[in-house]
Amino acid sequence: MRKLHSHPHYEVYFLYEGKRSFFIENALYSIEAPAVLIVPPFAMHKTEGGAFKRVNIYVTESMLDDFQKEVLTSLSLSFVTLTSEQSEKLLDILHLSLDRPLEQHAHEVDKAKFDFFLLTLYHFAESRLPQSVEREQKASSLVIKAINYMNANYTEPLTLDDLAERVYATKQTLNYHFKKDLGCTPMNYLLRLRLTKVKELLATSEKTIEEIADCCGFSSGNYLTLIFKQKEGISPTSYRKNRN
Repeated sequence: MRKLHSHPHYEVYFLYEGKRSFFIENALYSIEAPAVLIVPPFAMHKTEGGAFKRVNIYVTESMLDDFQKEVLTSLSLSFVTLTSEQSEKLLDILHLSLDRPLEQHAHEVDKAKFDFFLLTLYHFAESRLPQSVEREQKASSLVIKAINYMNANYTEPLTLDDLAERVYATKQTLNYHFKKDLGCTPMNYLLRLRLTKVKELLATSEKTIEEIADCCGFSSGNYLTLIFKQKEGISPTSYRKNRN
């Protein structure tokens, strides 16, 4: 996935071969297999790099019990590095199948495999907690500074001039580093950040579209609806209904 994106569910990103650059929230890291990263709901992220193999598991909060929520929350935004043997164990769990699978029980089988996978991952992570994990940060300090500023001020009217002034850089320099590190402009990033916050409020609050627009840096509810439709292919109201 080369574009910045977010989603309303957890993503378990299991890299078992290769090496990837992984941007999440406000940092860009190099991650080498085998490793697992937990992406929480509504977290901005993207990944890119050369040849690799991975498994993505997507799960909504409504499907989780209290223990699973606690595990995913505790591991979110961090990498669990694995040994080769641990990686093989997790792959074996995902590849488990019944000798004579019954289609009507496929959901229960998948749930059992996920339960086993998550419990095993938690055991591996717990046994490695005292160890420090080296992460190679690839994003420039200028990009990180700009992202942190936008994360803190996305509710306010912000222009490229404003942002460049706040991080003590020219607009040209700021654009160059964002495109180099993230493949987008600072204003593209800001719009994606705001839309992510909009989706989170649509899914978790009863605020009106006008109130959400005001909370997320849009000039009006009508403008928010127009941009949301353009970027997401659906109206904010329809998105909220589909989430319920």
